Amino acid sequence: MGKLRSGVDPILLKRAWGAIDSVFIGYGLTLQRGHDFEMVDAMAEAAGLKVLEAHFTPRMQTFSSGRAFWLALTDDRGRMVGRVCARLDPIRPPQSLADYWRKHFHRCFPAETGGQVVLAADQPRFAQSITGDTVYLGGTEVRPEWQNCHLGGLLNRIAQIEALDEWDADFYYGWMEKRVFKDGFFRSCGFTLLVENAVRWQAGGPIPIDNDLFLAGNRRDDLLDLIDRIAKPPP
Repeated sequence: MGKLRSGVDPILLKRAWGAIDSVFIGYGLTLQRGHDFEMVDAMAEAAGLKVLEAHFTPRMQTFSSGRAFWLALTDDRGRMVGRVCARLDPIRPPQSLADYWRKHFHRCFPAETGGQVVLAADQPRFAQSITGDTVYLGGTEVRPEWQNCHLGGLLNRIAQIEALDEWDADFYYGWMEKRVFKDGFFRSCGFTLLVENAVRWQAGGPIPIDNDLFLAGNRRDDLLDLIDRIAKPPP
């Protein structure tokens, strides 16, 4: 564990992490963590799960071990039943999160109209105001027979706790496509901020994801509050 800024109680952080892991253990599942994204793709293929999308695929992205990790749940046969990934993006003024997206989406996604996708000049104000260390969470996948156990939400919660412990970032977020958005899953992940139409496209949107993306996120203080709620449940 690195040196955390003020406001983080390391005992509560460990207690919250342990509370989530105890749920996994109760299901007979083992939580694994790694930095080799080719390995986690191979685990997914062997389990019949989707491989990683553009934000994390090793075909397009190269991460140092200190800037990204994945978490996977495996059953007693070693088969993956769930996965989530996290990536640290250090953003420094005058660059904003919107500026970062402009380059990232253009590199990763083709546009419906041909060429690479381009963000509109006018982006939502919230994204223009965010800078500092940001953590993107994505690649969430759970086998169908386990989806009623809320594993996807629990994985996103414990990934945020892991990311806070390692990077102590300022902002944590993920994308949710409007066509498959579920309020219950949003809350299960522990997110508090929800922004509709969170990114705007200049012309055709990206392939193969939805044009209308919801951003689900937490500022650092929101994540600290989540840890408090997990570690200190009401009487």
